[in-house]
Amino acid sequence: FFVMDLPNLSVAPRGYFVGSSAIPFNYQGVTNSSMSNFSWNDLAFMAANNGYLRQWQLSNTVPVGVDGNANYDMVPVPPNFNDIFQKVGGTGATYNVFVYNNGILKDVFLGGTGGASFVPNYIVGLPKLHVDMTGSSPDFDIDFSTYGSVQPEYVIQDIGSDNGYIRLVDGYCGTWTKSSSQVTHTPGVTNGGDPTTITPTVSVSSVVVRGTASAGSVVNYDVVSASALNFPVTLRVFVDNGTVPGQLDAGDTYVESKVENVVTDGPFSTTFFPYTANVLIQTLTSAGCIDALRFIPNVGVLPVRFTGFQATPNSGDQTILKWYVADNETGKQFEVEKSTDGQNYTSVAVVLSTQKSGSEEYDFRATTSNTKTFYRIKLVDKNNKISYSNTLAVGNSIKTSGNLSLNQNPVDSYLVFGFKSSESSAATINIYNASGALVYSQKTNLTKDANTVAVNLDGKVFTGLYVLEVKTPFDHNSVKFIKR
Repeated sequence: FFVMDLPNLSVAPRGYFVGSSAIPFNYQGVTNSSMSNFSWNDLAFMAANNGYLRQWQLSNTVPVGVDGNANYDMVPVPPNFNDIFQKVGGTGATYNVFVYNNGILKDVFLGGTGGASFVPNYIVGLPKLHVDMTGSSPDFDIDFSTYGSVQPEYVIQDIGSDNGYIRLVDGYCGTWTKSSSQVTHTPGVTNGGDPTTITPTVSVSSVVVRGTASAGSVVNYDVVSASALNFPVTLRVFVDNGTVPGQLDAGDTYVESKVENVVTDGPFSTTFFPYTANVLIQTLTSAGCIDALRFIPNVGVLPVRFTGFQATPNSGDQTILKWYVADNETGKQFEVEKSTDGQNYTSVAVVLSTQKSGSEEYDFRATTSNTKTFYRIKLVDKNNKISYSNTLAVGNSIKTSGNLSLNQNPVDSYLVFGFKSSESSAATINIYNASGALVYSQKTNLTKDANTVAVNLDGKVFTGLYVLEVKTPFDHNSVKFIKR
């Protein structure tokens, strides 16, 4: 591992921070560029600004009391060292980058052959690495064993001899690509791109309720639908008073941030000034990237909103979906959306809003299948603003296979279970609440025959009844459990 403690330097708001092996440096046909904030080979500069570059190897020849690590030894970094991102052999990602802020993992990037969409097992299986920070930053331990459920960003292709990886749109999820002579990047300069063309994966319900000049206005917002791997989701609120309406620029005012660890967290309400201003809400996923920037107009109209959504089995093969709304008069229509995996939805019916004012209830009869089916309601109001209900799962589980057993029930901090798999393969572990909503998901690898798996539930699920589901390409089974 190469561990870089970044030097303590100032960065402009929404600016860029560039490091290089030397100043000046060369990149993709450009020579003697000075667009760098620091050189990691300038040892005097790094030390004077509380930074360093160190190299650690898996070994225990140096006592832990000397270097702080029982399973790693520090080895010298070669002089004038150029290539930090050493290629790793194997079947997973060949480049693995982890970014921390005060010891908290903020971003993971995987690049290279294999196209791994989760942290490779050869990383997860490594022992802890202690990081000794300089200055006021806290020391911390990197516990790789917890990274099996981390959601990374990734690119399948390997880099070449003269290029690396870049984002086509600054900071946005899913926009990493391999750089080349056709796709280049200038250090310290935006890559451009139009973030409005990027389809968000996190659905957010939001509206501004206009107040008064003295009391301010209130923006209400909530994550209503997202993959479990996207959590925790951070929502950042800005007042849109910058130079370009609808865009986040240096003139916009930051208000506050809220975090949803599961979809049932929230909703949130935030007061802002001036009371006539529009609002921007930026959402960031657990991968540390921007999912979307939403423009919330201050129109002073109270929108239609969901107050409930439930599914009730009916006679035969039907399930009655019922949803309840307030301020019904501002609604236009509802779309019933269906999914077989809880992530990809299609519209199966449109229900027009009634003319009733105030509270109203609606229903739709869905056909129950032999497989678990997910439903949600898409609301379109008279301003064509879209919001979503929570997600419900209905129907019977598919035919089970693979022996699944709990070591303990009720469960405390750790959910420990045994699963007998018919083949060695990747597996998905899902946890659903009593309403059928997916609240947690992680990937793992199982060997043929008996496996024992432990899942840390602290901060992920709360007291109540849940369903554990284990899926592989060959097996599928589920069991109920109680979290104390």
